[in-house]
Amino acid sequence: MTESPAETIRRAAALMRERAGLVPPPPWFPAVHDVTTHDGLNVIASSGLTVRAQYVASWHPGVALTIADWLEASAATAVRAEAEGASVHPDSYALKVARAYLGEPAP
Repeated sequence: MTESPAETIRRAAALMRERAGLVPPPPWFPAVHDVTTHDGLNVIASSGLTVRAQYVASWHPGVALTIADWLEASAATAVRAEAEGASVHPDSYALKVARAYLGEPAP
């Protein structure tokens, strides 16, 4: 049996939450080549490039958890739509984001 779009979206949201829970909370700061916590004591990532450090710092747990909340709301909408006989379009933004995050190609 294939996974429903809502299940795919929820799986991505759960993975985002799991990963976000494994790192120190924000604020994070790009510090030349590293991303650190506000006190500078925890290195979140070391990229070797300032632009990468800035990107990593922008995807802190608060951002990931907000996207996960949006994905969960989208999954609930998908379940309601499926219950009413509609389906989630494969080009749904939430489904695209979920698949991209999971590293899964579109079917």
